[in-house]
Amino acid sequence: MEKKTKIFFCIIILILLVIITFFRINYLKKDKLKVEEENGDSNMIATMKAVIVKVYDKSLIVIDYDDKELLNVSFTKKGNIGFKQGQEILVHFDGMVYTTYPGQISNVGKIEIIKEKSGIKIPEDALRYCYSSKDNVKVSVNELTSRGITLEIVDTNQLPYNYSHSYSINKKVKNEKYTGIGQKIGEDTETSTSGYTRKWI
Repeated sequence: MEKKTKIFFCIIILILLVIITFFRINYLKKDKLKVEEENGDSNMIATMKAVIVKVYDKSLIVIDYDDKELLNVSFTKKGNIGFKQGQEILVHFDGMVYTTYPGQISNVGKIEIIKEKSGIKIPEDALRYCYSSKDNVKVSVNELTSRGITLEIVDTNQLPYNYSHSYSINKKVKNEKYTGIGQKIGEDTETSTSGYTRKWI
């Protein structure tokens, strides 16, 4: 009788262990699916470690941690979670990188900040791409004489724009004798139009 009781208790314990294991595995699967749904990670098969160069409203300009390639990374559904220049991040995405310049990663599941200050130095060409544009340089002529020219250059870039300090002055001359009509030179083709000589009156 005692032996039968022991066997009975062993069977009960085994059944309980199987039930607990089943529920534990099922719970973990549901928990994982819930996390994936929240983060949009269900098809995120790739990760990339990167350093933030500039933060925009809906995207980041980053450099790849390994090859320093410049990339534009779209925000996740969570948006800006406190991104700053110099942070080291881990980007979870679907593996697709569009070969524009900079490269584009648009289907992003999650972006994690893994270090507030990366040990990787941001290359100067990446900084110039983000913080120095000729569109932010305005040049106006203050004074123009026969001896020289005075310019006012206003540069509103965060990083000063590299421009030449060599200037030339060209004088416009109206040629009243040129009619714009002349003798045709060559023949028209499918990809080009022939030119004309000048005709003087």
